[in-house]
Amino acid sequence: MNTHPAKLIRPRSSAILATAALTLTAALGSGAAPACANGLDSSPGSDFAAPDKVSEIEFPVTVSHRGGADVYPEESMEGFTASAKDGFLPEMDIQFLEDGTPVLIHDDTADRTLNGVSGPIRDLSLEEWDAATIKHPQGGEPAQTVTLDEALDELGGEVVMVPEIKPGATSAEVDQVLDVFDERGLKDSLVVQSFDFEAAKTIAQRGYTSLYLTGATLPTESFDEISDAGIEWVGPSKNLPTRDLRKLDKAGFHVAPYTLATSKDGHRLPGWIDGYFTDDAWTN
Repeated sequence: MNTHPAKLIRPRSSAILATAALTLTAALGSGAAPACANGLDSSPGSDFAAPDKVSEIEFPVTVSHRGGADVYPEESMEGFTASAKDGFLPEMDIQFLEDGTPVLIHDDTADRTLNGVSGPIRDLSLEEWDAATIKHPQGGEPAQTVTLDEALDELGGEVVMVPEIKPGATSAEVDQVLDVFDERGLKDSLVVQSFDFEAAKTIAQRGYTSLYLTGATLPTESFDEISDAGIEWVGPSKNLPTRDLRKLDKAGFHVAPYTLATSKDGHRLPGWIDGYFTDDAWTN
């Protein structure tokens, strides 16, 4: 995969950088941290290698699923930042707390990935969320939980991010998230995903690059219906047969299957695939 020139970035918040440095140091000590895939320095403060605009994406693009969930604490700032530094697009999932605050976590419950809290994410207060930590996939130091605003403060506009508005979000919550993106002027630097066709259509109508997530079969909507909705990307399961992946490609969509174990698996995909999601973007 070709990489982009490093971009200059704004200064980071010292608290998040300090946590990232500690986690990276701990991982290096245990031999668990990945070597930089492109030879770039991944220490805090170095420049990002990931593109900062959707128009600058080079294909095939590697999407770091949940910030590299097999390498870093899932949906942590450490994982997002490390992914961006090494040229991968950080992907994250948006859920909502009891007060409506958008936060970054895949599951609709806390139990699998978080320490210190349990139960539905929608039942948690912001105070409980802030007090929780994210488990490390390799038994290393846990990481701090991340709100959507915190991630956008650190990465918004600096790298292309791939947020997913999770199933179960109301139309009002979809608009709420897009309003946040609007306020920050992020139309050029986001690929926004959803498994919900109406949400994916709304994302496109609001001027964002929309990725419609589907399953191991072709979507129930016709290709013309998807295209007419303004949706440019389709993200099928990796288990979708190659012949059907090719149909999506020939229909003019950017096709990015999910979720491959490592980038090594991504390199085995047909050359016409435009990208892929992986839990370990560093293993080639």
